[in-house]
Amino acid sequence: MSISRFTVGASALVLSVTSASHAAIVAAYSVGTGANTAAVQIDQEDGDGYLFNVAWDAAGYTSWDALLDIDLALSALSITFDTYSFGTFLTGVTIDGDTDYGTGDLWPIENYWHFWLRDSGAWEQAAFGADDRLLFNGASDGWTFGSSTAPQSVPAPGALVLSLFSVAVSRARRRSIRTSASQVK
Repeated sequence: MSISRFTVGASALVLSVTSASHAAIVAAYSVGTGANTAAVQIDQEDGDGYLFNVAWDAAGYTSWDALLDIDLALSALSITFDTYSFGTFLTGVTIDGDTDYGTGDLWPIENYWHFWLRDSGAWEQAAFGADDRLLFNGASDGWTFGSSTAPQSVPAPGALVLSLFSVAVSRARRRSIRTSASQVK
């Protein structure tokens, strides 16, 4: 009986750790068609994160092109931006009624969309705009609002599989213990 409780407890711990650390990615979408794919992640100030897998074929495809394609493809998303001689500045994103808008002009000064890149390894804040970022197959770009904190982690597929396996094992053990106990009568 103590092994079963341990398994259930360990399963609950694994589930809570994996779901708590990654629960803020609330939706994932696929946009476009083509041989190349890149991930674009948008993290709202309230912690809700959205992941977009964008596919394309055209040469010279930028991160800004991807954001415009996402905006055109999804009715639940809209963006606002300003265009300057030096490039485009994202000012607002609305996803399913969740809106963040800012231009960096109010205290705290972080009230704007921060642009991030992850070509390999850790996220790095971009030193240039999204319209200058040429996407490549496998690229990851991110947007965060109201904080210079890097985009949140996306759950690794292995963590989800481990969690589901732990639940299945604990259920199987509970069933076998019940069956053994009922045969003793």
